[in-house]
Amino acid sequence: MATSTETKPAIEALESFPTLQPAFVIRCGIAGQYPCGDIYTGSSLVGVPLSWGTLKSVPGFEPKLDLKLSHGHDWFRVDNDKTHARLSVSAIISDEENRSIRLTANGVSELNGQIMALITGSPDAKTPPFGFGVEQMTIESGHDVYKPLEGMLFACSQRFALGEGGEPLAEIRVSRIISGTGLE
Repeated sequence: MATSTETKPAIEALESFPTLQPAFVIRCGIAGQYPCGDIYTGSSLVGVPLSWGTLKSVPGFEPKLDLKLSHGHDWFRVDNDKTHARLSVSAIISDEENRSIRLTANGVSELNGQIMALITGSPDAKTPPFGFGVEQMTIESGHDVYKPLEGMLFACSQRFALGEGGEPLAEIRVSRIISGTGLE
């Protein structure tokens, strides 16, 4: 994965390939870690409850979203070689009228020195740039206003960060995947 000092080449859109539409931003607090030990895959499994969260749409995305986390959890699997972690998130996110959506995401994050300092609570930890973690996301809801989200798939850029008070959190930039067009 690219680091913040590398220049990324421009990517030309090719016919029939999907593109991305920026959709929403998620921020959620991390409320501790519950190590479950090494599992059958050779990975170390850690339960990570989410303490708070917001999901807000960016201008131009429909439906407009301004939601808060009601409940959420991440199953964090650290690969046996300790170079990557696999994320498996499930959350309930609700609006002011208590209409809820179910959000699920799966992803992978590089475990470099910057990320490890954050997730182990090192006093030297700093918020790294984006560029080390990606996710895929789906949403389920039966409420008419949110029903269109069920017909969409999302790609995400994810990072671990420190909040203003030094508390650990996750920040996710979410884009809708738009199908490619053409005959090629």
